[in-house]
Amino acid sequence: MSANSPSHSDQQSAVTPSEQSADGSAEPTSQKNDSPTVPIADLLKQESVLRFAGLTEHDSQDYPNELESNMWCRSSTPQTFKDVVKALPAASSGELWATNEFIGTSGDVDIDAIRSVEGLDIEALERGTGSALETIAQRSAAEPVVDVQDHQDIVDERRKALHALGYDVKFRWQIASDSYTIINPQDAYLPIISALQQRGEDDVFGWASYRDWGGLLKMVVVCPSLRRVVSAGEEDLEELDDDGLKAATSEDEAPETVVYGGFQTGYDFRGTQTLWARPVLFFPASGTVLPDTGKRYTRRHYGKATDAAHERANNRTPINEWWRSIYDDIDTRMVTVETAIQRSRAIAYDFEELPFSLQECYTYWGIAKKYAERAANRAQTIARPTTRPTVFNIQLSLLIALLEEYNGSMASNSYQEYIEVAGELYRTPSMMIQLAMQEHDKQTTDSTDRVLPGDQQTLSDSLEDLIDIPGISVDSEVDLSNKQAQRVQHGVQRQLDHLG
Repeated sequence: MSANSPSHSDQQSAVTPSEQSADGSAEPTSQKNDSPTVPIADLLKQESVLRFAGLTEHDSQDYPNELESNMWCRSSTPQTFKDVVKALPAASSGELWATNEFIGTSGDVDIDAIRSVEGLDIEALERGTGSALETIAQRSAAEPVVDVQDHQDIVDERRKALHALGYDVKFRWQIASDSYTIINPQDAYLPIISALQQRGEDDVFGWASYRDWGGLLKMVVVCPSLRRVVSAGEEDLEELDDDGLKAATSEDEAPETVVYGGFQTGYDFRGTQTLWARPVLFFPASGTVLPDTGKRYTRRHYGKATDAAHERANNRTPINEWWRSIYDDIDTRMVTVETAIQRSRAIAYDFEELPFSLQECYTYWGIAKKYAERAANRAQTIARPTTRPTVFNIQLSLLIALLEEYNGSMASNSYQEYIEVAGELYRTPSMMIQLAMQEHDKQTTDSTDRVLPGDQQTLSDSLEDLIDIPGISVDSEVDLSNKQAQRVQHGVQRQLDHLG
């Protein structure tokens, strides 16, 4: 798949050929035993990507000029954030019933069937009660269908309705305990609107990716006003042309990397107990998302998320305040983006000295071979020399390779795990190369080919330790001077003063 048009297949159930009405449209057949003739995918999509720009219909739906018109994350007719959230499916709680096959529809207990149950000591039962099994059965008021009280059915009402009309579609997401509280996307995400409006952030854009009819969702909200420009004399962000060559740049031109702040959020109706959100970085030049250094915020599926008084009474933050605190965290963390990116550019992995290739390195981190190969080719083509790509190059090449090659759902946990590798490279470059070395040492059969010291028990993310690892080079700019550190601190304080 190309970076500009990622494919997300819509699966559909088997249906009979459509019958045409007078106006040519498909309509269900009138015979009760026939399957409906409109494909399920025409009614509900099993997986999809919904792109948005602007919070509400009152906001501009223009994308930033730095985001090229053919970028995959843009839409020529974007919805608003509000419309996308309203379009997401809501779960509902249904009753559960269990059938007791030892009781007939008439209410009579099947004595012979009970006597044949292995492991049930009928004689002990009769001695303990002083009654024959027949007498016990006659006194029983049990019903053939039992209402289950300690669990609930979490279902999709849309598919449940279609099932009633004859569509062969499953409508259950999970069976949850009676303490499970559904936090539907509308309850969870519509409060984002007021939270961002209070911060003057109404020009957001992004996308919501879902699968399993909306049972699993990942959504990215990008805030262009949280913009940073990072200047550096590097080559890692230069795109490749059709011949796989770098675009030429003027020696007088100062390369700049534009970064937007934002957040990613998600939920899972299929058993996961939390709604979550975390800061991300978005690079408009490549359309890639990088999980940031911020913490992961979570809300358990209990309580009453939209009832502020109830949440405060139970020592929980009301959800609209929760979103404001997440935005403020992102805003504050954007101050340190330049330093973090410069650090990732200052560290290079030298694959002439390391006993494995960059492609193997990616696979050691859990990346599938086809994505590892594509990412390694890009990183090595751009690197100077080709055997010494920087950490920034390595993580960005992985993100771009996934956009170009990944043909599954962006809402999937597999896709999330892959981009998390890039995030860990951004956060902990020292530990990541040590993890690769550790995996290499596990797989090699030649003891002389091992690279980590035999007495090393733990992995470290200390830059001082990184400098001592063979095959790793660290540029001097990675060591912040006192003046630089003070500048970062002053920037953080300015942000805090602004928020106050």
